[in-house]
Amino acid sequence: MVVFRYAIIALLSVVTKGFAPSSNVPRVSEKSASSLCMSSGEYDFDVAIIGCGVGGHGAALHSRGQDLKTAVFAGGDVGGTCVNRGCVPSKALLAASGRVREMKNSAHLADLGIEVEGEVKFNREGIAAHAKNLANRVKGNLEASLVGLGVDVIEGRGVLTGKPNEVKDSATGKVFTAKDIILAPGSIPFVPPGITVDEKTV
Repeated sequence: MVVFRYAIIALLSVVTKGFAPSSNVPRVSEKSASSLCMSSGEYDFDVAIIGCGVGGHGAALHSRGQDLKTAVFAGGDVGGTCVNRGCVPSKALLAASGRVREMKNSAHLADLGIEVEGEVKFNREGIAAHAKNLANRVKGNLEASLVGLGVDVIEGRGVLTGKPNEVKDSATGKVFTAKDIILAPGSIPFVPPGITVDEKTV
């Protein structure tokens, strides 16, 4: 999984290196997409990115680093699976469960000179809320980093219209144009044949 993710990021890096800034590219304002002007007189954006997970976010940062007018179609999911449902919340849950396990290990604590009186308890709802709040905070920081660099974050899901250089906002139906379009929609789980998902080991 780690190798695959790095491969995606590396591929996006190679692809985006081929972009050349349009002449007289203006700085993208932090206003909503409704007030956009043409990037070079021909397109709304130099680069439009469909998807705002790890790949889409990294591509947007690189694009702005090249002074290209950039839009990201987030689909209401800034951060993607990693931030909202995968890496971040799962690690928050593991961290909390690890603390409980350590605090229940009285022998180990005694070796450290620590004594815990009474039963160590945990609240499932409280831990779940902590994981959700952490994911929301990371998501907010990611979006703020994009907006701060002048990226237009469009909340709707980006859909190719079938015409060159066009992306439609699925939420509003508005069609935007871009000189280059990056597809970073993420992935879906794949279970190889013969593997049983028992919700414990797999």
